[in-house]
This record gives sequence, C-alpha cells and structure tokens, in this order.
Amino acid sequence: MNIMAVSVYNKNSEEGMDMEISQTALQEQKLLLTSQMRQSMEILHMSSLDLNEFIQQQSLDNPFIELQHANDIPSTRHAGGSEQDWWLNADLSSEATLESVLLEQVTYMKLSPDVLILCKWIIGNLDEKGYLLHSIDEISALKGASLRQVSEAVSVIQGLEPYGVGASTLAECLLLQLQHQEQEQEDDQLVMSLVRDDLLSIAEGRLRQLAEKYGTEVANIKAAIVKISSLNPKPGALYVREKPQYILPDLQLIEVAGKYELSLESGGLPAITINDSYMSLMEQKASKDVHRYLKKNWQAAKELMDSIERRKATLLKTAGAIFELQAEFCKKGSSSIRPMSMKQIAETLQVHESTISRTVNHKYIRTPWGLFELKHFFSSSIKHADGTTVSAIYIKERVRECILTEEEASPLSDQQIALQLNSEGILISRRTVTKYREQMNLQSSTRRKNK
Repeated sequence: MNIMAVSVYNKNSEEGMDMEISQTALQEQKLLLTSQMRQSMEILHMSSLDLNEFIQQQSLDNPFIELQHANDIPSTRHAGGSEQDWWLNADLSSEATLESVLLEQVTYMKLSPDVLILCKWIIGNLDEKGYLLHSIDEISALKGASLRQVSEAVSVIQGLEPYGVGASTLAECLLLQLQHQEQEQEDDQLVMSLVRDDLLSIAEGRLRQLAEKYGTEVANIKAAIVKISSLNPKPGALYVREKPQYILPDLQLIEVAGKYELSLESGGLPAITINDSYMSLMEQKASKDVHRYLKKNWQAAKELMDSIERRKATLLKTAGAIFELQAEFCKKGSSSIRPMSMKQIAETLQVHESTISRTVNHKYIRTPWGLFELKHFFSSSIKHADGTTVSAIYIKERVRECILTEEEASPLSDQQIALQLNSEGILISRRTVTKYREQMNLQSSTRRKNK
C-alpha cells in the first residue's frame, strides 16, 4: 500500500544557512554543529505543546523571530469521530516518575549484573499503576533469562517503594503492602485471607456470608475491610500528574479517492519569519558589538527554523514508514494493527532506533478511526497456530468483542474467552486474557452478570 506524505521540508534551508554564515575557526564550527544537533534532537523529542511554548519563549528572547498564528484555537474537526475523541490527556510532567524512583533504588542495591539488567527492563515495562505487564515465563522467554533470575528480579522490585509495585494482580498488590506492614505489626490472618480469596465478595457486599465462612462477627469483617481500604490498589499512580494537560495532534491520516495521505496538522504551531527591520539593521554598518549581537540572534533564529523543518520531515518520514506496514489499520482500524517494532522502522529509514523513539514520543496522529499516539502502533505479538503472529492490540480487540457479543445472562469467563480464541488459532492463556481484560478496565464475568 502506498502512503502518500505531503512534504514540507525545505532542503535548501540548510544549504542557504551554510552559505550565508561566514567561515569561522574549525573549533567554532564543531561547537556550532554540536549545538545545532543538540537543538534538533531536543525539538524532535518535544510534543506540540512543548514546542509551541519553546517557540513562544524564543520569540520573546530573539528580536529576529516573528510569529504568525494560523489559528488561535485548534480546529475540532475530526473525521470519523467526535471532538472528544481527540482532546486527549497526557502526562507532560518533568517531575519524578515511577520508573525514575524505582531505578534510583535498584542502583544502590548489590545485585548481580544479570539480575540488575532484568530489574531495569521490568521497571521500564510496568504499567502506570505499577503492575507487571508480563508473566515470569513471558519475561524469561523475551529476555532469554532463567526463571530463577526473573523470579529474583521480580522479588527485588516487589520489595521497593512504593510497596505493591511489581504485582500481577490486585490481590498480590495488596498482599505485598500488607506483608510490609506486618513486619512491625501483629499478623492479621483474616485481612490476609480476605485479600487473597475474597475481594470479589467484599466488592459485592457479602459481609454476612464472609462472617459465616471465617466463623467471626460481621463487625470484624467490617474492621478488616477498613484496613484493606487503606491500601493503595494503584501504587504507581502516585507518580501520575494529577492535573492533565491537553495535547494536539501533530499529523493527520485521511482517505482521498481510495488512497491514504499523511500530512502535518496545520495551525498547531505558529509560523516563524525573520524580522525585516532587524535584517536591515544587521546589513548596515553598525558597531562591532551590535553587529555581533544581531548576527548571533539571526543565526539562532535560522537554526530554530531549520530544526523545526527537520522535525517536520522526520515526523512525515517516520509516519510514512509506520503506515506502510500498518496498511490494514488504515482500512479497518485498530483490530488490524500488526506486530511492529521500532527496530523495523529504524532499519527501513536507516536511522538509529533512538531517533524513532524520540520521533514517536508524545506525537499524535488524527485518523479516520480516532486519535492515536504513534507509540500505539508498536505492539508485541502472540503466535497464531499457523506460525504467523498477531499483535497484542488485535488480541485485546478480540477479547473486547467476545465480551460485547456475549449473552447477558451467561457472560464468558476468561477461560472460555481463551478457549474461544484458541479455537480461532490464537495461542493465548487464560491469564493473558485476564491481564488484557483488566488493562481495558473490563469487569470479570461475575461482575458483568451481577450488573
């Protein structure tokens, strides 16, 4: 499938800048190039909002920079969806993250190199609640490590603060917190047992049945529930910014006459122009200090414009490579996203994988199927019986479809969903179905039946 990209990069901008800037000492040239490269990398990594703020600040500091705003308010037009589909929340905080807090702790622990590497990988793959996204078996297969090493790494992470991180289930998360508390308190077996075996009954308010099961008073069950309620079911969320900021799409994918075209969103960023008055002043005979000041700012303005053009070109090239591989998504939506890695895209574009990571970070594309972060299209895979692979995103959509089409009177259990997918040739376990269902915030079959 041919994905057309509307190019906006002016290749002559770099050549013109090279010609216009007078030759300086070799050392100065190297410093200038290093500065340009650093700025280009920083700008590539920025979200649209961050870049907008950066441009605004530069315009205040640099007299050569003039801004032209195409739209003061971004368009809310959205093909195939409502306005609410693409005003998404994102954590743009530069404050401590769960990953940074955990990494800081393991850095000072005496761990073997292999276990330390596993710890760092697992920490980087926890979800925003602090839960494990993969089973020990899956991590072992993915990283080529022994089950013993993986178990040791998971155990290390589960001993870090905030307590409860590294769990696979809600019950395990709460038990980890209780185990820490019990180091200094009397064991409360009732609380531990309720968390381990009866969270569903607690959620459904079956207090009298629980009292009978444990041979105690309802008041004791209530007291235990109060203690359970004091625990944090999402320990990783402590590091999620409470006040979200809005983001804007950087790209759009539209269908034109049966073909799909990529283009940059217009109006998201102000256009930069050079102030003619200061250009004239620089060309006139001025004192050495004034001329040096003007030339420095003129060069900074040109470098900023060039870095932004590079960002645009890289975004278009990267998105073009992504949607060449994700052609079925263009036609059918999320259920057709295929497994894809950043390494694949990097090899296609012949760039370093870190460049792809910077490019897709906090970049969003508006499509006929809704707004998506570019990172959304990079997913792990699950084997099909015929030897091919399907993406985890596709599997999640199938799990959702199974639940949406089930009979209300007899909702499907996770085991039944796994068996149904197995019959389609998708090799998935019940535990993975449970994990994906919880990630999509879908209730268990028991909860769905009692709604």
